[in-house]
Amino acid sequence: MTNIEKYIEEAVRWIREHQERFWAITGTTLLSFLFIALLIHHHETETSEAWMQLGGVQSQLAQGKMEDARKSLSSWETRFQRSDAASYANFIKADLAYRTSDYVQAGQIYGEAQKLAQSFLDKYPDHYLAAPMYMTQARLAELSGNAAAAVTIYDRFTLLFPQTPWSTLAKNRSQTLSKK
Repeated sequence: MTNIEKYIEEAVRWIREHQERFWAITGTTLLSFLFIALLIHHHETETSEAWMQLGGVQSQLAQGKMEDARKSLSSWETRFQRSDAASYANFIKADLAYRTSDYVQAGQIYGEAQKLAQSFLDKYPDHYLAAPMYMTQARLAELSGNAAAAVTIYDRFTLLFPQTPWSTLAKNRSQTLSKK
């Protein structure tokens, strides 16, 4: 008889002698795994929903529906302010303030956003919103008067995302800023 067979035999004997304890341990373990799986699933679902809704807010902003975007963003913040998408929501909030001529608030948020942009790109370099984040980061550098940083970011964008519709814009902005 091999060692493995001995261990199996001992395990079977112990299970027969302690059936109640075995089933209690097994049930508790299964319930624990189920609970952890449900928590992970809930987190992933909430994160996905946060990004989807934030995309809708960005769409409203792009369409010039400022009041709708403001209401949607406010609603989004009450539910998802602690989500992984919260840093990107600050960009949308700053864009909204800028487009509605609230330059003081936009400046404050953009200042915070420059730090958040780099943090977002460090955490999620392959995220589907990485390309717009680079463009936002370059625009923030331009707005703050740092043309050299904007050129660097536009050039990096062109290198990382050559086939996007924004690559032409990035090339043009880089060339324009380099001439100044």
